[in-house]
Amino acid sequence: MPPPRRSGGGAVIAAILGGGLVVLLIIGVVVYAVTAGGGKSPDEKLTAAAANLSSADAVELDGTFGGAGSLQGELNITKGGRATGPVTWNGSRVTLLSADGKLFVKADKSYWEREISGDDPFFLKSGAQWGRVDHDELNIDFKRYLTPSALASKVRSARTSSVKPLETSWQGKKALKFSTFSSTIYITDEDDAELLRYESTTPRVRVNVNSKSSASSVISDMRTSMGELKDSFNASAQPRVSEWKKGGCNSDSGCTVEAKIRPPYDVEKPVTIDVRFRLTAGSLSGRDLGNCTATITITGTTPQWASCRVTSSAWASWAKATGGTFYKHADYKVIGATEEEVQALQNGLETE
Repeated sequence: MPPPRRSGGGAVIAAILGGGLVVLLIIGVVVYAVTAGGGKSPDEKLTAAAANLSSADAVELDGTFGGAGSLQGELNITKGGRATGPVTWNGSRVTLLSADGKLFVKADKSYWEREISGDDPFFLKSGAQWGRVDHDELNIDFKRYLTPSALASKVRSARTSSVKPLETSWQGKKALKFSTFSSTIYITDEDDAELLRYESTTPRVRVNVNSKSSASSVISDMRTSMGELKDSFNASAQPRVSEWKKGGCNSDSGCTVEAKIRPPYDVEKPVTIDVRFRLTAGSLSGRDLGNCTATITITGTTPQWASCRVTSSAWASWAKATGGTFYKHADYKVIGATEEEVQALQNGLETE
């Protein structure tokens, strides 16, 4: 008789082969999934970093701003282009506030004594004071170049570079470095990328970047600083005497000093000026005979009279004893911000 037929062998083999095929198919799917989900391209990561910046209310920038006489330190810049923070400027540690085309610096007395022209800035006190300086003294425009939206635009423009990004790290974070003719950009090497550092040649900037989704604390600090500006002075403005009035000093009881004050150039009107008149005996550097202060507000370009009366004991004793030739001096404090300007600055924060 023929041997009995073995049953099931082919089925088992078929099952094994079939199972192997399933395993291979599963492996293939896994490999394909890993390959397809390998992350965004560098251009896509740049787009993500730009989007994150565009939605930020402020950026914290830490580094160097500008060329000669540059700022070094940390500035917070809002989406509206207002900037504040502690920096080193021309070798001195100061606090900077830039808003609505106006620039203020808070610094100690020694700083202002170096910066203010004139023999006797009588209004300087011990401790830090706010002073207004010419906005052109900064060689960088925060609103134009360093707001969140301006930086986002720079990040987007990096996509046009023909040079491939360099895989690197920045401050312990895995990063991609993009270099163009005018700038260098570091972003985190992740799908939801963020800008880490920005460097440019025009304007000259080298800063680490930290975007902020909320600027509430920055705005609060700015509002407080703006409120302090009512006591500030304008360090860049310099009035002049256009005419001295004769007479008024023929008695040992006192001396009435009067002069026409020419308003400083390039200062918004009306402008308020504290004028301190001083008297010295015999020469310009002679013995001090006393002083007095007058406050005037000039609304136009025409010089305005200011006057006050010196009634010091020094004048009385000198006039009684010898009298003779004396010299008049005028020193000035130009108000840095009127109440209206302070209010306008603070109201501007409502747009942030």
